[in-house]
Amino acid sequence: MKKILKKFPDYYLIFCIYALIGWLYEVIWLWFVVPPYHFVNRGVLFGPFLPIYGFGMLILIFMLDKFMNKKHQINQPIYLIISVLTAVTFIFVTIIEYTTPRIYHVGDFLSKYGVGLFITNLLVLSIVYFILKNTKSKKIRKLDVTIILVFLLIWVITTVIEYASHFMTDKLFHTMLWDYSRDFLNVNKRINWDASRNFAIGGTVLLYTVQPFIEKLLRNLSKNRKLYITLIIGIPMLIDLIVNVISKYIGLL
Repeated sequence: MKKILKKFPDYYLIFCIYALIGWLYEVIWLWFVVPPYHFVNRGVLFGPFLPIYGFGMLILIFMLDKFMNKKHQINQPIYLIISVLTAVTFIFVTIIEYTTPRIYHVGDFLSKYGVGLFITNLLVLSIVYFILKNTKSKKIRKLDVTIILVFLLIWVITTVIEYASHFMTDKLFHTMLWDYSRDFLNVNKRINWDASRNFAIGGTVLLYTVQPFIEKLLRNLSKNRKLYITLIIGIPMLIDLIVNVISKYIGLL
């Protein structure tokens, strides 16, 4: 507990950085990629922060830090199976998404393409296993598939977070921040294939490229500077949250 309190400024600044990155991602996505093609201030706060991204990245950092620093080689059966199934399923479903009419429900997808997905996974897994058993290359036999496993874990974790966040904001603020009812492979409007895929890709890129840079930056800041920056950002954000919550509930009365 003392360690967490001691590092609170670091954690809070990491939270703010990713909350800002998430806000920028959502704004750019709605401005240039999907409707309504104009600026929309996303989230429940007035300021340029989406807390779900900050909390989400902190959860990923806490949960995956040790896992990322270990080697998981493809010659180990469990990692072979998981990594191949992850890669093949990702490619297979993405191809289906962009080459066939829209399929909104997971059940419809499985009824049409479930057998094909199973056979494709089995075939690729057999080929990879055959190559590993017959190759003399140590580089291939000891190929590190940690990044693929991290990608899968991020996919699962962020999908759960997104579903829970949608459910909570819906119940607490009576606000539908997003509606995936007309999107590819959605579940109860709250999650869908595209969002989960983008979060998995984005989370993997951030953990492997941006997070090391942030950690280096924080190491170079003194404790006092971290505290000052935390207060400068934290107080307005807290006021923003309080005002927003009050305004939401006053609006309901």
